[in-house]
Amino acid sequence: MACVDVDETALASTARTYKLPNSVCYSSLDEALDDNVECQAVLVVTPAEQHFQDCQTALARGKAVLVEKPFTTNLVEANELVRLAKVKNVPLLVAQNYRYLRVYRAVRRLISEGRLGRIGMVICQYYRVPHEMSFAQTNATQSVLWGMGVHHLDVMRYVLGTEVNNVLSDDFTLSWTSLPKGASMRTMLSFENGARAFYSATYESRGHEFFERGQEFYARFIGELATLHVFQRWLLLCEKGKLPRFVRRGRRQITEEQSLLHQFERAIVRNEETEASGKDNLHTMAIVEACLRSATENKWVNPQELLNELQ
Repeated sequence: MACVDVDETALASTARTYKLPNSVCYSSLDEALDDNVECQAVLVVTPAEQHFQDCQTALARGKAVLVEKPFTTNLVEANELVRLAKVKNVPLLVAQNYRYLRVYRAVRRLISEGRLGRIGMVICQYYRVPHEMSFAQTNATQSVLWGMGVHHLDVMRYVLGTEVNNVLSDDFTLSWTSLPKGASMRTMLSFENGARAFYSATYESRGHEFFERGQEFYARFIGELATLHVFQRWLLLCEKGKLPRFVRRGRRQITEEQSLLHQFERAIVRNEETEASGKDNLHTMAIVEACLRSATENKWVNPQELLNELQ
């Protein structure tokens, strides 16, 4: 195992944590790959604006890549990486780890089993108090979209098992904070199966600093047979003609990160197609891009049309 970081302090800290000798600590990815010819895979955990360059460097050398979310900072770059991975015939995965949280796995299971019937509407709301953010997040103009929205937008298409075909979005900042524009957002989405969703998220909420480390999440999935409420990690199923009841999330057999790493291993060793592939994540990147364009142009944007433009 080798580690790369342009920040010498961070590199030294990582070396101590994983007990790595200086000989496998590098300040550039090219240097590390030149020195470690037997390397099979690269984990990219750099800031989002660096993802494209680092993934491109590794893929061009035929290395499998697992990259943190967000995949890249724009759809064109994400698509270029997917094409490069295909040409080099190496796995490319995006770490959308929220898919593997037990609560969302339970939601996906209930929907796929038909317990809610056809889904007509989804309402998702995320609140977080102002908090210490990384330098990149603090200076981003859409911090809540790139920081948290990309998780929830990906989860919605994942649990519903259908793609988004229209987006209307705006980003803004509440009057009592000094954060850059985009610390709050609201979005309406329509899905190919006819469902509609309303999503809002903010880093500027107040009054719940001591609840769940200052974060709140609520989702409501409204179906023809039942409504499912999700509050943090609790699920309440309200079926037609029955008393409301709590639904268990199921046991946590392995962590979300282990789920992704196991997929990554199978993709490398067995050449298996994975549900967390870069190709699949293009749909999530298209939703994010649609949000950005919609907020700028003040109109509905179809993510599927954005994907078609790449062909």
